[in-house]
Amino acid sequence: MQTKATIFFILFVLNLSAYSNDMPMNFNKANDLIVSGEFKKGKKILYQILNNNPKNMQVINNIAYAEAKSGNLDKAIEILRSYIRGNDDIDIIYKNLTNLYAYQANIIYEEALSINDSESREINLLLIKNFKFDNKSLVSKDMNKNLNNSLEDLYVDQENINSFIFDWATYWQNKDYENYFNCYEENYFPKEFKSKETWKSDRKRRIKNKNNIQIQIKNIKIISNYKKNILIQFTQAYNSDSFSDVVRKHTTASLIDGSIKITGEYILR
Repeated sequence: MQTKATIFFILFVLNLSAYSNDMPMNFNKANDLIVSGEFKKGKKILYQILNNNPKNMQVINNIAYAEAKSGNLDKAIEILRSYIRGNDDIDIIYKNLTNLYAYQANIIYEEALSINDSESREINLLLIKNFKFDNKSLVSKDMNKNLNNSLEDLYVDQENINSFIFDWATYWQNKDYENYFNCYEENYFPKEFKSKETWKSDRKRRIKNKNNIQIQIKNIKIISNYKKNILIQFTQAYNSDSFSDVVRKHTTASLIDGSIKITGEYILR
């Protein structure tokens, strides 16, 4: 009886060893499938590997890669955030997560402006090429906390965005030209003008010629607070002694050297 149990144990170990030896090969096979666009087949193999290596960051990263490339952005982000614990490949995982956030923000931006540029849109992600059986080099709790803080640093506090929009309107209303123009990115000017200076000259003339300017900002909607692609929509009610109107405005901005700067203004029809 003991001999039979020993034989079963040896067979189990041999099968486990054979399976373990197959894992790098299967990992590479999954990568080949993913690179060739067969995401479903590639993901199936990776999920099988993950069942036996639930903390393997190489597999986790590449599953997220395949999910994102096949259009499941939210799932890809959820996978990376759930498993971002740290090992030798944490830098790749972190880069992929930040690139997914940037890509997602661009989609929101294009949809808000009815821009159809899907053909030129590409997700910049990295595949991990070398398979490892485990992840022993886990980062400390402090480092993990720093990583989470770094993710939060990708975003601008929504209250700061709200304050910025109200300040911008106040500068306009008070004809505070210096602070008003300082709200815009250094090289900003609308495409109908030849340069920033011609735009500033025209804008200053239009503001200067109006008296009793009153600007009300309502219904602010922050579509994205990702610092490289801040997307804001709001209702702008403008009144002066000679003109008044109410428009729905879409403003794009970026956090540049610690300050929010407008990079685009559009009237929503």
